[in-house]
Amino acid sequence: MKKRKILSLIMTMVMVCALFISTQKNVQASDIPECVDGSYLTNDDSSELTVGPMSRGIYLKSGSSTITKVGPGKIGAGGNTVGQKTVSKITVSVTVERLLNGKWAYYTSWMETNYNSVYVSSSKTLSVPTGYYYRVCCTHYANSDVSDSYTDGIYI
Repeated sequence: MKKRKILSLIMTMVMVCALFISTQKNVQASDIPECVDGSYLTNDDSSELTVGPMSRGIYLKSGSSTITKVGPGKIGAGGNTVGQKTVSKITVSVTVERLLNGKWAYYTSWMETNYNSVYVSSSKTLSVPTGYYYRVCCTHYANSDVSDSYTDGIYI
């Protein structure tokens, strides 16, 4: 009789532990934001990503992309490129994308170039339709070196 009670108690504990572990996994999985083409969809007020030098690059040091909520229906978007040293041509190409039907779609873009410089930066404040996720993708050029960076998506 005692063996049966002990076995019953052990089985009850195992089932309670299994239920607890399974509930914890579901809670953690729901906390992970959705990711679309490398960008997490967030409700944050801003997102920034900086990338380091290319593996074979000698001119490009780093570059970053930034997006920020500025106000209702307004975002600040931009990026910068930093060279390892003064280069003859350094460029940042900024593209703003909007999430449509589960895919990132082109919204607008612009480019800024400096000559005989180590740094270039460009940013704009844009009025955008609300109810969408937006992200910024930048392409960074320093002479012949090229790299990309992109932010997470923020909801406007």
